[in-house]
Formats: sequence, C-alpha cells, structure tokens
Amino acid sequence: MKRLLGNVALSVVVSVAFLAVVEGTARLLEKPRPAKKEVADYIWDWDEKMPGGFYVMRSEGVGWPPTQEINGDGLRDVTRPREKPAGVWRVAVLGDSVTLGDGLRPYESYPRVLEARLHEAGQRIEVMNVALWGWSTRQERIAWQRIARGYHPDQAILAVCLNDIPELHNNLTRPPRWLVRLHERSALVRLIVGAEGREIENVERLFETPLAPRVREALDGFFEEVRLLRSEVEADGATFAVVVFPFRFQTEEGAPTPVVQEGIASFCGAEGLTCLDMLPVLREIGPSAFSDYDHLSHAGSVATAEALLASGLLPQGYSNVAALEGFLRGRGDERARGVLVWLDERASPLGDAGRGVLAEALGAPEAPVRMAAAWALETLGAGGVSAEPALLGALRGDPEPGVRAAAARALGALEPTGGSAVAVLFEALDDPHEAVRHAAARALSDLGLSDAEIPRLERALRSGDPYVVAFAAWRLGNLGERARPAVPALVETLDQPGVYAVTFGALARIGPAAVEAVPALVTQLQSPDDRRRWRAAKGLGRIGHGAAGGVPALIAAMEDDPSEWVRAHAARALGRIRDVSPSTTAALQGATGDGNGWVRREAGRALERLQKVAADLAGPQERNEGDSR
Repeated sequence: MKRLLGNVALSVVVSVAFLAVVEGTARLLEKPRPAKKEVADYIWDWDEKMPGGFYVMRSEGVGWPPTQEINGDGLRDVTRPREKPAGVWRVAVLGDSVTLGDGLRPYESYPRVLEARLHEAGQRIEVMNVALWGWSTRQERIAWQRIARGYHPDQAILAVCLNDIPELHNNLTRPPRWLVRLHERSALVRLIVGAEGREIENVERLFETPLAPRVREALDGFFEEVRLLRSEVEADGATFAVVVFPFRFQTEEGAPTPVVQEGIASFCGAEGLTCLDMLPVLREIGPSAFSDYDHLSHAGSVATAEALLASGLLPQGYSNVAALEGFLRGRGDERARGVLVWLDERASPLGDAGRGVLAEALGAPEAPVRMAAAWALETLGAGGVSAEPALLGALRGDPEPGVRAAAARALGALEPTGGSAVAVLFEALDDPHEAVRHAAARALSDLGLSDAEIPRLERALRSGDPYVVAFAAWRLGNLGERARPAVPALVETLDQPGVYAVTFGALARIGPAAVEAVPALVTQLQSPDDRRRWRAAKGLGRIGHGAAGGVPALIAAMEDDPSEWVRAHAARALGRIRDVSPSTTAALQGATGDGNGWVRREAGRALERLQKVAADLAGPQERNEGDSR
C-alpha cells in the first residue's frame, strides 16, 4: 500500500513538474500579447446583464394610471386585453432599445406612433411594443414564447439592430467561465486553444472584415436564430417579417458599403422572408435620424413608422374606410355621398345628415361596417354626439365584441353629458369580453364622473377583471376625500393580486378621509412584500393624525425593517401623523443615525415637523399661563 501511494505521489510530482516546464516553455515562446480590445458597451454580456439569458422590468402595472410606462408584462407598452376581437389584426414588434424608444417618451416609440397612425387612418390593427434594453434575437424569441404568444398576434415583426449579430456570437460561442480564467493565466492553454480574435468588439468590425471567419460565423448564428423564431411564429399561425435598422455611421458621408444589410437581404430572399431595410429611409434624413450611435430620434421614429405604414408589410383588409365606402356606395343617396366625401378628407365637420347615416350604419348586417361606423363617430369626437343613442344601443346589444368595444371608444370620444351614457358604460364593465370591458373603462376615464357615480365605482371594485378593479380604485382616488364612503370597499381589494398598488395609491390620495383603512394598513406593514409595506407606511402618513393608532407599528418598521424604502416612508409618516410623544421623538432621533442617507433625511425632516407641532401646542398654553398671572 505504501509503495502504491509512493508511486502515485511520484506520478503527481512528475506531472506537475512536466506541466511547469511546458508552461514555462510556452511563456518563453509566446509572442507579446496585444492589448485586449474593449467590447462596445452596446454588446451585452448576458451573464452580467441578464442572468438566465432573459429579463423583463419589474412592474406592478395594470393599466392605471394611464401614464404607467411599464406594463404588467414588464414591457414599455400599454396594458392590452389578451383577448383579440374578431376583425382586428394584432402585430407584435420584437426588438431591443431601438424599438422600445430609448431616449423618447413612450408614445414616441415607432410602434406606438405606427399604431396611432393606423388608427387615425381607419385600420383595425394593434401594434404591441415587445422590446427591452439589451435584448437580442435570442431574447426576442424567448419573449415570443413567454409574452407575445399569449396575446395571439396575427403577425410578428422582428426588428433587427446590427449589434444583435456580434452580441449573439460573443455570447453563444463563449467558452465556460473556468476555461476563460485558465486562458487568461496560462500560456499553454492559450497555445492549445488559440482563441485570439474570437470576439467581435463592435458593429464596425462587421463592415471592415466581412469575410473574416468570426464575422461569417456570427452571421450564420444570427440566421439560425431567425429561422428558429420564424418556425415558432408560423407554428402559432402568425406571419413573420424582418425589419433591419442601420447604425448612425451608415448615414454619414463616407459610410462603408452596406454589406451586412446586403447579406441579410440575401438570406431573407433565399428563405422567402419579407424584409424591410430601413437604411434608405433613414439615410435620407441623415445622422439627425438618430439620438446616438443607433437609437432613433423623434424624427427617425416617425420616419420609421411612416415607412412601415407604406411598406406593405401590414394587411390592407382591416380597413374601416374601405368597409364604410363599400356600404355607402351601395346606398347611392345624397346623404351617403356626403359621408364618402368626408371619409376622403376628414378635415371638415360632418353635417347632421351624415351623422345620421353613420348612426344607421351601426345597424348594418356586416360587423366590419358596424365597427367602421363606430370608428368614424369616434373620429368626429364631440361633433358626433347626435349619434349617442345609436352608439348606446350598439354597446348594449351588438352581438360582436369588436363592435361593442368600438362603440365604447366612440362614446368616450363624444364626451356625452347625459347620465344614460355613463350608466351604459358602467354596465359594459361587466361585459363577458375583456376587450369591451377595457374599452368601457378607458371611455369612463375620459369623462368627468360626479360623486353620484361612487356607488357604481364601488360595484366595479368587485369585478373579476383586475383592469376594471384598478380603474375603479384609480377613479375613486382621484375624487379625494369625497370617496370616503368607498374606503371599506377599497380596503377589500388590498389583497387582490395585480391591483394593490393602485389601491394603496387611491387610499393615500383620499387622505384623512380614509381613516377607516388604518387597521388594514397597519396589518400590511407586516407583509413579507416590501412593496406593500412601504405603501402601507405612505398611506398611514397621508391619512395623518387619524392614523395615530399606527404609530407603534411605524416606529417598529422604521427601526427594524430591512428595506430602506419602508424605513424612509415610516419616518416620513411619523412626521405627518404629528405624534409628539417622547417615544416617537426618541425613535426618530435614533433614525437620524440610520445607515441609509434617505432614511436619515426623512427622520430629520419628521423631527422638524414635530418640533413645529410641539411649539404650536405650547404657544396657547404659554399665553394662557401669562393671562392668569
């Protein structure tokens, strides 16, 4: 046994010595290594930026308030019903920060501009912005699987940014981390692996060395990802198209030949894929089409939307204008001809006779004509108010959900002043179809609801649709203290998934009148979810002095909660509640030494508030004592 162990030890020593000699020889023979080129920061390392290879934004979005930037899917898009009504075409644009609209306001991203232009033109086409910073073609395929597919799109448009190609290559061909570390430390490993120059540092390299093996390999890998995505999209019954965006340097003087775009076009041609190259469009504008190296300016975003509108990528058969024209030409009377003229221009108001024709069209046998009539009345806005009875009838009784949703949108645009329209829109919040409920809520959000609607909003809080519940909570919060009667009903929604953030916000805006919510908010301070805890603290602070019963729980939260958000909001709430007891003052004094600067500042401000409250309380007492003397 000893001999065996001795032989093993000798073998290990000899092997180590041999490797040391070989490593030393490799280092002597190794040529000086050139400085490693930095990879552009627009080519993400997925392990660092998106563990697991995919991410979405953390969001509590449910559509209310309507200004929410990130929706419940973690995307920079509006909240949409998953249900897609018949007669509507839905497009999912899969992209990265260029599609997302980095540097632009959400509604300025080209998918949102495109959707607005389509609606204005009378096309029944929805455009989803399925994009996030840093996504490449691999993440866009995952987004189709996990997010877009659930909305049943009729079409996927893959928006390709040129950095997708090196990013895919660098990430998908990267060796294991242990081998990378060994490669950095061992000349022998570098000699064996011969890995120099495998990474692509920037997009320019694709144009400078288009025939280099790594560039060809990168393009082949990208093409394979496109094939995989296409197969999934088409297996789901949707059509597929590709849009290619250039980098800004391609629009400048002396730009290289667009060999990458030519290669993608050749691939698409061989695969029978529809492909739109945005370089000619954006080159006409020049570098001002971009805000930086590849993100679009507002002008570039608008130009992209218009190019897509004119490209033929989108179907023409979902046209409200065409449906109305076919219906009206069949009538042939003078009133119908007046509407045809208006449809052609839509610049001047439509007379009573024309509005009457549109109201009659809401009773046409063809659903596309009825949807088109509702769209036309929505376009007229307040000018179509005479058609309100016909729209109310369509919203209440049309058999097609798409028509009912279009009628709800039109009623919102008409700004009706009568109570009957509001009543019917509230009824539509119980419609069996999600798209109708969403449209009714959006219409009601545009109307000035009175206090008389509080009972209806309370009933809406009991809806099974989180979008409707959130709408009702948001509108009640907008009423401020006048919504006091609805506070118990709001409290009941605090535990409802997807709605609680809107409810907490509503209670905070109701303020002191929400005093009945104090026990529930104190309970929420014990939630395992820090987002609930800090909102509960904020709500107690907004209620103010009436939330004095929550002071002990707030002190405990300020002193012990692991979240600085909770501790800071608890400190702020203690200042708002104006409890000047020694225990509160001492706790706030202690919080001025918190390890987080935000918490320290809030504690200091709360102490200043309490000092002013104490001074105000002491003032009358001192005056009374002086009078008695």
